[in-house]
Amino acid sequence: MSLAKFMKYSVAITFIALVYIHLQMQIVDLAYQGQAKEAKIKDLVDRNGNTYYAISRLKSANHLGGVMLSKDSKMQFAGRENIIVLAGADAAPDTGRDQTLKKPNVLLSLLSFATQAEARNKE
Repeated sequence: MSLAKFMKYSVAITFIALVYIHLQMQIVDLAYQGQAKEAKIKDLVDRNGNTYYAISRLKSANHLGGVMLSKDSKMQFAGRENIIVLAGADAAPDTGRDQTLKKPNVLLSLLSFATQAEARNKE
């Protein structure tokens, strides 16, 4: 084997080895980047949960009642003098609406071939 062939083969093998090592380093680097992104996603999910809890706590009836009853607040609960009773509130419910709900649909009764099932008492 001549020196020229030996040099060609050694340069080619060295180049292939360097390319292989570079690809392996990129694979390891991508794995580390993936782990870093997973950790960041977990952190964002935790922060989102904490933020959601804080918002829910601020919207809660207990918190709003505490704010409303604080010494500095000008808000107050509605008293009996602030409630207005409407005249129609004590009247009987509209009977016309009940009759329309109970009226059978004529078109549906034409399509039905059997009678409607009814519950019977066992005596």
